[in-house]
Amino acid sequence: GEPSTSLVVLHVAEKPSVALAIATALSGGQRFRSVDGALPTHEFTARLPLGNAAPSLRRHRVTSVRGHVFALDFAPGPLDSWDADPEGCFAAPTLKSPCSAGVVGHLSAVARGAAELVLWLDADAEGESIAFEVAHVCEPHLFSS
Repeated sequence: GEPSTSLVVLHVAEKPSVALAIATALSGGQRFRSVDGALPTHEFTARLPLGNAAPSLRRHRVTSVRGHVFALDFAPGPLDSWDADPEGCFAAPTLKSPCSAGVVGHLSAVARGAAELVLWLDADAEGESIAFEVAHVCEPHLFSS
């Protein structure tokens, strides 16, 4: 029989236009369903290889972020001044806060029920940082068998 399409692969790109291009390419020209939310999400079913596994029929959910998911800043204190000691920056406490609560909520929602996460981010230091931010939000919501 045909393999189950109940497993969902979540694809996350760095911006909405790239997510649309990925969905168009991976869907093989078939029509796909698009849902507008905090960020557009495109869904389709296709037989694609993932990693070293043979191609299998899966549902695919493609969405994006808009750059960084979190901002990192110094905690209030002595570094607020322009004349702060630069060496103090290395040991100073930091605060991580969402750039947009809507993006964090969107990623959490689209990750629910997904079995795999594929990141389509730029191959540079910023893209790597965004990849870790996306994974930090999505991984707790992924289905694990």
